[in-house]
Amino acid sequence: MPIRLLDEDTIGKIAAGEVIERPASVVKELVENALDAGARSVRVEIRAGGRELIRVSDDGHGIPAEELPLAIQRHATSKVTRFDDLARLTSYGFRGEALASIAAVAELRIVSRPPDSPHAASLVSRNGRVEPPTTVPAAPGTTVTVRDLFAHVPARRAFLRQDHTEAAYVQRVVQACALAAPEVRFELVSDGRTVLATDGSGDLGNTIVGVFGPDIAAEMVPIVPPADDEHDPERPAVTVSGYVGLPTLTRGNRQHIILLVNRRWIESRSLTFALEQAYHSLIMVGRFPVAVLHITVAPERLDVNVHPTKREVRFSDERLVFAAIQRAVRGTLTQHTPAQTIPSFTTTPLSAPTVQRRLALSHPDRFRPTPPPPPEDTPGDDQEAGMTVVPDPGSAVPVLRVLGQVGATYIIAEGPDGMYLIDQHAAHERVLFEQLWQQFERAKPDIQTLLEPLVIELSPVQLETAERCREEMAQIGFHIEPFGGSAVAVRAVPAIAARRDPRAVLLGILDEMAAGGRGTTLLESLTISTACHSAIRAGQTLSLPEMRELIAQLERCTAPRACGHGRPTMLHLSQEELERQFERR
Repeated sequence: MPIRLLDEDTIGKIAAGEVIERPASVVKELVENALDAGARSVRVEIRAGGRELIRVSDDGHGIPAEELPLAIQRHATSKVTRFDDLARLTSYGFRGEALASIAAVAELRIVSRPPDSPHAASLVSRNGRVEPPTTVPAAPGTTVTVRDLFAHVPARRAFLRQDHTEAAYVQRVVQACALAAPEVRFELVSDGRTVLATDGSGDLGNTIVGVFGPDIAAEMVPIVPPADDEHDPERPAVTVSGYVGLPTLTRGNRQHIILLVNRRWIESRSLTFALEQAYHSLIMVGRFPVAVLHITVAPERLDVNVHPTKREVRFSDERLVFAAIQRAVRGTLTQHTPAQTIPSFTTTPLSAPTVQRRLALSHPDRFRPTPPPPPEDTPGDDQEAGMTVVPDPGSAVPVLRVLGQVGATYIIAEGPDGMYLIDQHAAHERVLFEQLWQQFERAKPDIQTLLEPLVIELSPVQLETAERCREEMAQIGFHIEPFGGSAVAVRAVPAIAARRDPRAVLLGILDEMAAGGRGTTLLESLTISTACHSAIRAGQTLSLPEMRELIAQLERCTAPRACGHGRPTMLHLSQEELERQFERR
């Protein structure tokens, strides 16, 4: 095929793919434009997860009618005039690609009116064709409406996930933007239902209540600046403020960690690691903190032009930022965490019911399952140690003789061909998943009606998830009703959840479902999550009879070798491998 120049339409669609990945990308670009325009109120409306409709309205300074056609041209911007301006950048946008990229992959309509203009102007772009601006009535500010995203880019549209998952991505973007600009009032409406609202008071604590809900906000504390910072010559270069959760407030994923650099939401493995290291020894391994960190860096020490979607930034000296986060967060936790709240583990063997009661009474939210490992396994390390992951999830488990427990997490058992290590949480999750699924197929869920309704305050995202999943949750035993505001009343739960802390189980399920779930259907995802959050925990001491009963239940499962999330339930060290490791052959 000969070399030729691409046409402008193809160039535009390819370029748009770097900036606009999904509906959440559109929302992020439009909200950041609104903030750059000085908006004090931003309303985001989506339908079908943003696939059918995205509308962002603001009360900012607007765009003059004569500039509207230029606004949707590539590399047209009011933020910078030359490359050197990037070194002093304080705005969110600077490339002039957002509106042009959106117009290349969707129908776009902009209605804008500057405060000093008597009327608004409207501009429509359909399939890359721009219609002449028209005069329309509208309040000062800008409203951008995007319809049928990726309708003419089927390859990109095919990779979008289910509507509720795309809506969850949008919610996370709006959450981060609201936390970045607490002085701006935000509202997010999804399919006609308000799922997030902040007051725009300028108080970050109030904004956290609107974003995460009052229960989470009640367990977060403001960051206390380190006392020695005022004598630190690097202090003007890096400051850290915001709120962090107490060690009693943890989650099974990193969805509640918000990093904001110069009010810009970023993703950074190293800075997230710095935050997590500040919690070292304060929270369980596999649990993650809740935090909203505002990191302020001199603009000349920051490069924001390193990623198409601006999700990543580069620091001139990341070491200073890393150290500042650890110092600020650890210092705050030290002041707010009394010694008795730091988790400790008994070495005296206790029966499972005793351990369960003790954990439920002292730390009801702290002991939940660890998240699944990355999808790519590393069998090389296991093979080198002589250990093999038992391969086929559906193959039968041989009759095993339980020998004991390691680290209150793994069960040691002997089989006909060597030794087995069983992950007690993953094994119990598999058992509970199959029990729940069989109950669903028989339409006879094993339900525990609560003596008194359990009233729980939910975050906006959790509340929207509970409403969306209410019918499927009822099929497996959760009976949930609205209780006014952001609260729900739980009247019944699956019997397996009643044996633990129903509140912690429900919140864990809602968080996992808000992040997209793990099953192929909503019902399967709910069943997997319910089994996971109801199962025996790592760190829970079991008696020998309890271990034997768990292994016997696992042996009766139809797919005993993996939990619902796909993690292996056991490792196998064969007799031959044992002899090889001990150099007997």
